Amino acid sequence: MESSGKRAIFFDLDDTLYDHLVPFRNAVREVIKPDESVLDVLHLFDRVRYHSDQLWPRYLQGEFSLDETRVRRMEIAFSEFGIHLSREQATLVQQGYISRQYNIEMIDGVLPQLTRLMEEGHVVGIITNGPVDHQMSKIRGLGVDKLIPADRIFISDAVGIAKPNPEIFAYVNRITGTKAENSVYVGDTWHNDVVGALDAGWKMWWYNPRGRELIAGHTPTHIFRNYEEFAGLPIV
Repeated sequence: MESSGKRAIFFDLDDTLYDHLVPFRNAVREVIKPDESVLDVLHLFDRVRYHSDQLWPRYLQGEFSLDETRVRRMEIAFSEFGIHLSREQATLVQQGYISRQYNIEMIDGVLPQLTRLMEEGHVVGIITNGPVDHQMSKIRGLGVDKLIPADRIFISDAVGIAKPNPEIFAYVNRITGTKAENSVYVGDTWHNDVVGALDAGWKMWWYNPRGRELIAGHTPTHIFRNYEEFAGLPIV
């Protein structure tokens, strides 16, 4: 594929194209019925995502199964909030969370921006960590598979490399015939998305709707809070 002169704009999936918090909150409500005037579900969710990132390398190394990794992140995160889930409860929260991820909608403004970028002739795709079947089910649930060609959807378990390893971004450049200096990554997590893309020599547009603090050592090219702001970012 000869695309080296065009801009490549690749998106993360979870919490970038759709909001992960919605299925998580509904699963928590179903299983443990928390007092949400006391429990900050958003903060809890952030900690689940944090521990998922921390445990993921151990899953990749074969130390934990995928199911064990997912249940452990729930147990650890909830315990930080004084909620000590039984293994059965942690499993039920995880199952409820997963099952709801296939009935999801794009974040407001995502669809017109994907459409615009593709109409402008850019190489638009997805780079996401996770199991192939699970991530593809979400992609199909969003209808993104009808917009973005299959050869521009890169899932870590299929590639054999996971973010934040910059090699996954280099791999995408090789396969799509694009160059790092002409590539932009759009994502929400600091370690996997910001660090991984910048270390690969890509520009990085950080989707930060909740006003998280920057961490020293890396500087996103742009920061945006919603896709209305995204629409005004210069593709240079």
